[in-house]
Amino acid sequence: MAFEVVVPVGDVNKYWSYPASGTHFDDIDEGSGGPDANYIEATEAAGDDDDIDSFEFADPDFEGGTASQVVIYTNGLIIGSNQPEIQIIIAEDDSGLVNVALTTSQTWKTNILTPSGDDWTELEATSLKVIYQADVPTSKDENTIFTCYAVFSYTAAPVGWGHKFLGVPAANIGSVNGVLRVNIAKIKGV
Repeated sequence: MAFEVVVPVGDVNKYWSYPASGTHFDDIDEGSGGPDANYIEATEAAGDDDDIDSFEFADPDFEGGTASQVVIYTNGLIIGSNQPEIQIIIAEDDSGLVNVALTTSQTWKTNILTPSGDDWTELEATSLKVIYQADVPTSKDENTIFTCYAVFSYTAAPVGWGHKFLGVPAANIGSVNGVLRVNIAKIKGV
C-alpha cells in the first residue's frame, strides 16, 4: 500500500467571511507540514451560519493503480459548542455532511471516505471536493480552519502495466528504437 498526499488548489465556493477578499484555498493548503498564520473563518457576527467553503484538490498519481480510501485531515478549532460539518465527494461517492469534531483548542481531526464499489482510478480521484459548512448560529460562535489536505491509500499497478515512458502508457508503445515490441523477445533469443 502506498500513499499520495494532495492539497487544495482551487476554490469551488467561498462564502465564509474571512478572508474577506481573494482566494481561500491558499489559506489552508500547507498540507502535512502544518498550519501557518493563514486560515479561513466563519462567524455568527458576520452572518455565516450554514455558509459553505469548498475546495478542489491537486490531481493524485497512483502509479497506474487505484485508491481504496481517502482521509481528509483538518486542523482547526471552534469557539462556542457548534461544529462545522464536512462533506467529501469523489466520483459517485459522497460522505454526506458529518461533524468535523473540532474542539476549542487547535487540533487535527480526520474524516474518511471509501469507495462504494470498485476502487477509484486516478481520473475519478481528480474529482475530489471537500465542503466545509459553518455552524455558527449563536452569538460569538466561530469555526476556524487552518489546514486541510487529503491522503489517498492506493495500490500501484504491477511493474510493466500502466507505467509510462516519456508520457506514453507502456502498453501503447509499439516499438523500441524501431523494432516492433513483439520481435524484441525473438531478438533476445527468448
